[in-house]
Amino acid sequence: MDPDAGGDPTLLRDGGANGAGYIANVGGGASFAELLIAYGDRLDQPTTFDPQAGITGSFGVAAYANNAIGWFEGVRQQAASAAEAKEALAMRTAEALSNATGVNVDQELSLLLDLEHTYQASARILNSVNQMLDALMAAVR
Repeated sequence: MDPDAGGDPTLLRDGGANGAGYIANVGGGASFAELLIAYGDRLDQPTTFDPQAGITGSFGVAAYANNAIGWFEGVRQQAASAAEAKEALAMRTAEALSNATGVNVDQELSLLLDLEHTYQASARILNSVNQMLDALMAAVR
């Protein structure tokens, strides 16, 4: 149907996308709209959808879309609540560990990062000194 992909949008209005036997606008009239109106009417007719989608019953496409959006919002809220509960549990666990051991995990991780950065800086200094000594030995030879 997409003209940019080589399709013909009049097939929606006239029919014939599935072959010549399916043409509804046999006269080719430009004001033919019965097929488009029938498409719109079918969107409102109740249809039974797969129950695995989480919505049971027969709905039109628009009502099904509204129910699906509501269902997705409910699932999102459940996931957000579960994430908040896990975050609170992690915070309580870290606090209980800190209280039981007398060690503040956040402070220890901060000190560990400082130690790592100091080690990296020392390694760079030793590398620079090594390069200078190599250059000096090469100049003396």
